[in-house]
Amino acid sequence: MATRGRPPSPLDPDASHCARLGAELREHRLEEGLTLQALGDLTGYTPQHISEVERAKTGPTRPFIAACDRELNACGALLDLLPAATHERDTQRRERSAARRAARDLAPLRCEAHSDAGDEDLDPTNRRGLLGAGAGAAAALGLGAAATPTQARQIDPELVSYWTGLLDLFGRHDAALGPRDLLATVRHELGRITEHRQIARGELRTELMRVEARWAEFASWLSNDAGQGRSRDVWADRALWLAHEGDDRDIIAIVRMRQGQWAVQELDAQRAVAFAEEALRVSGTSEQTRARCALRAAHGHALAGNVSACQRRLAYAYEGAGSVSSPGAVTPTDVRANEARCWMWLQPSKAIPLYESALREWPRDRTRDGGLHQARLALACAAVGERDRAKAEGLKALAIARSTKSNVAARELRRLRETLAA
Repeated sequence: MATRGRPPSPLDPDASHCARLGAELREHRLEEGLTLQALGDLTGYTPQHISEVERAKTGPTRPFIAACDRELNACGALLDLLPAATHERDTQRRERSAARRAARDLAPLRCEAHSDAGDEDLDPTNRRGLLGAGAGAAAALGLGAAATPTQARQIDPELVSYWTGLLDLFGRHDAALGPRDLLATVRHELGRITEHRQIARGELRTELMRVEARWAEFASWLSNDAGQGRSRDVWADRALWLAHEGDDRDIIAIVRMRQGQWAVQELDAQRAVAFAEEALRVSGTSEQTRARCALRAAHGHALAGNVSACQRRLAYAYEGAGSVSSPGAVTPTDVRANEARCWMWLQPSKAIPLYESALREWPRDRTRDGGLHQARLALACAAVGERDRAKAEGLKALAIARSTKSNVAARELRRLRETLAA
């Protein structure tokens, strides 16, 4: 269906997250050759509503975006942009509400001080005064991260703790529910951190740089698990640069370890060993970081068929394993599951009891990785000829992979299907 009517007014997708979503919506609509009315007929929404969302005049809702994504064959591209746009709208709404409350609270001061000062100084309904009061109220309500500073002195040092805690929360969400719903929000929050880091000075700038490095490393991890290889590499490079600038040795090692992990995914043993061993050579890292790097080195050595080197790195990982299970932490159960993966390449029959033992102890709040190990158990069963059990274990893993939307688990299940079909 050909478009008709006046040419649409130009949009600025960089103006905000809502503007970016609106521009993307219009682009997909025009690519499909649909007018506002035609898309409205397909989705059940008015042309005016569609136009206002495209121009970022109205906040997008999930049912509306889901309907547009489906009818425009966007394959999730519009839905991926929705969390950041929704977060942005919610933040603006809270800021306006906080500003209104601040104006009400400060109203008595206007009457008391009006005889001693001009309206420009004390009237909280004055635009400049209202914005200042709103920012203060937002900070008091824990919303300081939403406001973009213009000067270094405006940056609250407590934001370092705020973003560190939020990253931990997101890590737990990812471990339980997978990456898909987090990516857009993490990218948005990274933009906020970058804005503050670019303006900050001195030690606060260094601390924000380290926080940003950890968020960028997390974004690379999520991108890989969502099957976005190019974004993964871009975020990893950014994390590595920030970690070097901020002298965060742990993140330097972890990024190199990740690159080794991705080389294992690509069955490139030489690069896997090189990256992981480089990570282990980074000085001043924590025991947990060294344990994580040792596990990736063990994978590389196992993929290369070097049993003795693999076992040395596994022993190193067992020594550094801790007792507390959390996202990114290495426990004896984690080492056992990763040891099983090593034996998958070396002697699959040894992998099965190790996977069984690890899965019996696997924490319930780390569903995503549990599903991944379940898929690898199915692969081990298939490798030794236990086809019926391989299918049964594969079905368990498939249910978890669907709920967490883990591309890594899905890739292992594709390998299982190919093995069983051979």
